[in-house]
Amino acid sequence: MFPTRSRRKGAPLLPLRFLTTWSLLVSSTTTLALSTIHNSKYQCPSSPPPALTPHQLLSASCLRPIPGSLTETLFSNSSSHITPWTHAPVCELTNGLTGQYCTYTNSHHGHRGFSLVTTPSRAADVASWFLDLPLPKPSDGAEGEKYKVVTIPGKGKGVIATKEIKQWEEIILDYATLVVDVGFTVEVNALRGYRLLHKAVEQMGDGGNGVMELGKSSEHAQDVVENVLRTNAFSTRVGEGDYMAVYPTVSVSLVFPTGLLNRGKKSKMLTTHPSSAYTRFIQESLQVSIAASKPISPGEEITISYLTLGKTSSERAHLLKKWGFTCSCPLCTSPPSTIAASDARRKEIAKLQDLAIRAFQANKPYQALRLTRQILPLLPKEELFPLESEQLENMSRIYFVLNDMDKAEKYARLSLEVLARQGYIKWVEGWMVGKMFRRFEEEEGPRGVRY
Repeated sequence: MFPTRSRRKGAPLLPLRFLTTWSLLVSSTTTLALSTIHNSKYQCPSSPPPALTPHQLLSASCLRPIPGSLTETLFSNSSSHITPWTHAPVCELTNGLTGQYCTYTNSHHGHRGFSLVTTPSRAADVASWFLDLPLPKPSDGAEGEKYKVVTIPGKGKGVIATKEIKQWEEIILDYATLVVDVGFTVEVNALRGYRLLHKAVEQMGDGGNGVMELGKSSEHAQDVVENVLRTNAFSTRVGEGDYMAVYPTVSVSLVFPTGLLNRGKKSKMLTTHPSSAYTRFIQESLQVSIAASKPISPGEEITISYLTLGKTSSERAHLLKKWGFTCSCPLCTSPPSTIAASDARRKEIAKLQDLAIRAFQANKPYQALRLTRQILPLLPKEELFPLESEQLENMSRIYFVLNDMDKAEKYARLSLEVLARQGYIKWVEGWMVGKMFRRFEEEEGPRGVRY
């Protein structure tokens, strides 16, 4: 998307450190173009996470967690004090002793439970949203229905399809079970921080087994839960805050397999590009799924790209060094001439994106449109389909500021239809287009004024 002065940035790679003892968190993130679409009727003042489908209004005001003793039931009898937490908050002071971070747990959430580590005020902001989260089921993403783990010669363990899988079809679905506020890693010292992390894990419905059994490959971690976070956490947003989220099923089955722990070896399902599957983050419900990016036949290996899309061969090789393995995907093992042609297209896409942004910011909308149109036909050639919706939204934005509302709506709907086809949203509704236009107006000013 075109950046603007007022535009909220997507979640970056997040620093994970207790004071100076933790370094960069190994994380992956996907920021959807429509992450700000929601139904404002149900929005609390401090903006809990948005949803693409309306919530049920649970209370006339924002719901707040109840501090104090452990409740006997999931909720209190007072509708104004509904709480999703089954345990009393356990808190630790910040370094300046002026604030605190606490762990909030619902051990009844799905078959694993759920723990959130954040400040009391932020926990209060997301309490009503948590009540609307979909309830995980043990069968979600279970091995056997669509895939199985096998030994692949020369690669170690791998994942292969057990049935015909259609393009865009979901292969595995997982839910966050441990979510940690990034501010916690900076504002709480190591001893207190480790203590709180262990409490968050121990209070889960499965006793923390789903988290503690995950891979641990960090050479810098000083604590076992820290190691789990460093190895497995994805960066995400909850409300207005940046968080780390752990998805155990995805981590075990697909993303952080045991092969990754052995430096220099290839790991199951990891590749750079092209891949047969992709990761879909649904941030408003803390879900992540692995879906097919192309039709997959029974017995075919399922792979996902482990790097940011659009990187050239040299950039991919450099980024993969920290994982200690060499990619053997079809693209990376292609003849030099094929790799060179791919690199040239990717450089052209990056160049066009940069020029389009510069043109838009320099009040040259027609030049920005021309450049964006040149990007779209290059994306399929490099299988960069997740970028298609973003470029279509960019075109809608340009037409919006030009006050050409027919074309603005056309490209807004095309952008939404791509997201629906790829499984990021269930369907396209008219209010989504309206929300997109209101966002454009907030960020660019009233239509027709800028140009």
